[in-house]
Amino acid sequence: MNLSLPSASQLLVRFGPRDITQIAVADTDRVIEPELLVAAAAGKPLDDWPAEEVAIAVMALARIADAVTRARSEVSFYLRFRAAGEDAPAWVTDDLAEIARYHLYDDAGKEDSTVRVLYKDVIKRLETLAKEDKERGASDGGQSGLQISHQPRLMTRTTLRNL
Repeated sequence: MNLSLPSASQLLVRFGPRDITQIAVADTDRVIEPELLVAAAAGKPLDDWPAEEVAIAVMALARIADAVTRARSEVSFYLRFRAAGEDAPAWVTDDLAEIARYHLYDDAGKEDSTVRVLYKDVIKRLETLAKEDKERGASDGGQSGLQISHQPRLMTRTTLRNL
């Protein structure tokens, strides 16, 4: 199944550079300018920025990449009932960005957080999709295409008896 992952640049455009910069930079690091993170995500030269701030931006991009990977893993769990070769609905790509943003937030655990409410809505949609896929007859246990094979046994009691 092909699932397009959002890039750091796409997250910066969708949710705003200031917001993503604030949540992507670790709490222990000093705050950097959003323009630096935008430039780093776009692959532009960073020679004009202080080396310490560039290092922080690189770490922020690594945190974004980790959040996107976690979001993909989470979505893949719900799409496990999809038939082989069947692509995910188009809205799943948009929801990947919401899940990635949720994983970037340190305070997303707050019940009244907008990010958490949006995350829960996405999970409900994914649960509904997984339920529909399962009801159509797909199964993660029976039709995955996974086959286990092994080499024939080389040593047995009879072949080792003469040693």
